[in-house]
Amino acid sequence: MPEFKLKNFDLQLCAVTLPDNPDTSSATVGKDYLLYVNGGTASIPVWKIVGGQRSSNLNRSADSVDLSHKTSGGWKTTKQGLKGWGIDLDAIILLEETGYEEGVAIIEAGYMQGKDINIKLVYPNGLYRTGWTQVTDFPEEAPHDGEASLSGTLEGVGALSNLLPDLTPITATMSLAAAADKVFTILPATTTVSSVKNGSTAITVTTDYTYSTGTLTLLSGYLDGLTAGAYTFTVTTGDGATLTVTVTITA
Repeated sequence: MPEFKLKNFDLQLCAVTLPDNPDTSSATVGKDYLLYVNGGTASIPVWKIVGGQRSSNLNRSADSVDLSHKTSGGWKTTKQGLKGWGIDLDAIILLEETGYEEGVAIIEAGYMQGKDINIKLVYPNGLYRTGWTQVTDFPEEAPHDGEASLSGTLEGVGALSNLLPDLTPITATMSLAAAADKVFTILPATTTVSSVKNGSTAITVTTDYTYSTGTLTLLSGYLDGLTAGAYTFTVTTGDGATLTVTVTITA
C-alpha cells in the first residue's frame, strides 16, 4: 500500500490569508433586512426580533386621482392621492413552552386584541424605519409534508418614518460613587452628529461628550456634575434626525 503524505500547502490551507477585492459592491441580500416589533412602550421601546422570518416585504402605494377634464388636451392628468404602506410577513413557526416565540407572540396579541403594533424594519447598514400597523391577516399553514409556517399582513396606520440612524443602548445608569463614561453606538457609523442636548441645554463636544465614527461617549466628568435623577439626551444628526437616550444618575 503506497504511503500517503500531505503536502505543506494542504496542512496550512486553513491559515491562508486571502486578499480583499477592492471592487466592492453596495448590493445587499434580503436575509439582512430584519423586522422587529415593540414589546415595550412608545416612549421606551423594547424591540423584539420576529423569529423565523423568511421575508418581511415592505409595500408602499398611493391612490391614483384622475384630474382629467375636457380641456386637458386629450390626455389624462393624474395626481397622487392618499398614501399607504404595509408589510407582508412570512415566517417559520418557532414554538416555546408558552406558545410562539416572543416577536410573533406580540403580533398575535395585536391581532387578538385589535391593537396597533409598533414595528421597526432594520436595514443591513443599521438604518431603520418605524411605524404603527394593524394585523389584518394572520394565517398558519401546517402541511403533512412541509414546515409549519405563518404569514401576516401588517397594514400601516399613519405615516412610515424615513430611514433613520440607530442608537444603542437607549438607556444607561451611572452611580455618582463610581463615575464612568457612558458609551453608545450609532449606526451606520458614517452618521455625523451636529449637536447633543441635555433637555433643552446643548452640551459641549470634547469637554462633555465625544463622537467618532459611530461611537458617542458621554464623559464621566460631565455626568459626575449632575445630581441624582433621570436625564434625557437628544442627539441631532447631520441629516436632521433626532435620537434620544435616557441616563439615570444614582447616588
